[in-house]
Amino acid sequence: MDNIKTTGEQISNAVLDNIYQRRSVRNYSDKEVPDEIIREIIRAGTYAPTAVNKQPWRFVVVKNRQLIDKYDDRARKAFLAAYGDTDNPDLLGYVRHLSKPTTRILYGAPVFILVFASPDVIDERDCALAAENMMLAAHSLGIGSCWIGLAAGLGSDMEFLKEVGVPEGHKLIAPLIFGYPAKENQKAHARNADVVLKWIN
Repeated sequence: MDNIKTTGEQISNAVLDNIYQRRSVRNYSDKEVPDEIIREIIRAGTYAPTAVNKQPWRFVVVKNRQLIDKYDDRARKAFLAAYGDTDNPDLLGYVRHLSKPTTRILYGAPVFILVFASPDVIDERDCALAAENMMLAAHSLGIGSCWIGLAAGLGSDMEFLKEVGVPEGHKLIAPLIFGYPAKENQKAHARNADVVLKWIN
């Protein structure tokens, strides 16, 4: 308990500070991320909770910048192919944005890690928990990250899956980017505190 600080109703320690300070980063420097740091981030992912200790997560790591640019373009085109004719107002903004040839959905990040669920997975949410562990670990090491939901279409691109060596039956759960932030000390947006539906004692 000695590592816990309280100020009024606020509680603080190193773990909580890391959680509250993490934010999605969409602007990266050109600095390379060392392989040992990437391996540590993945190791942190493997310590996520997992149903019956199944540990269903599998990872693909891409550091080649030309390939990352290539996969960025393919992911963008996959999204447009799936939703280009949508009438959904929530998706139309994305369609307009991704229709611009200059749009980069992987934001020039130097590391692209895809988290897959193995075919014998019991609960795919285990892989989402692994992804969150990875992003928190990255932040604690000075590395920025972002979950790129717009890249989900790569999970249905059979040519891409074959190219990156993903066996049949694996499902893409989390496309993640990592790198050193171009801007330091960016603060996370404030969160809505009124989220408890019911408190029952």
